[in-house]
Amino acid sequence: MTCTYFYDYHPYYLPNKEINPNFTKIYSGKILDLKEGNKDAINLFYSSIDPHIKQNVLIAVVPSSDSNKIDTGIKELGRLLAENGRIDATSCLVRHTSVPKAANGGPRDVHTHINSIQVQNASLIQGKEVILLDDITTSGSSLEACKQLLLNAGASKVEKIAIAKTV
Repeated sequence: MTCTYFYDYHPYYLPNKEINPNFTKIYSGKILDLKEGNKDAINLFYSSIDPHIKQNVLIAVVPSSDSNKIDTGIKELGRLLAENGRIDATSCLVRHTSVPKAANGGPRDVHTHINSIQVQNASLIQGKEVILLDDITTSGSSLEACKQLLLNAGASKVEKIAIAKTV
């Protein structure tokens, strides 16, 4: 279940609901800005990860836990990365049923995600290498579920990348 990530993410609140003294606006705050679709945050993370992603791969993204939230910051980042010599597959993974946010205590198991996400336009990924992108990973369950779905739909290889990992 290996996943590449670029930054540590410190949540704003600790489990006891106190403000986390390790939260910084520099990266943790910018990651939250990315989740909100902030253009400056999208551009910041684009410039830092673009050089690390090879050309001629498909870029897919983990969908939001909210099935009604279609256009997300991570999806916009994925589209931007695809414009630089890669293929846009940001619409291939679709959440058809909302699930409780894991950050708010929702389930962190792979099966919850597998049962609430489907692959669309599977012909696009047939036999192709896919970079699967997520904003924040904690347990890795959504990334792993999406990887399994993409491989089952015919992707030849799926590499998981998160902007940040919760510490």
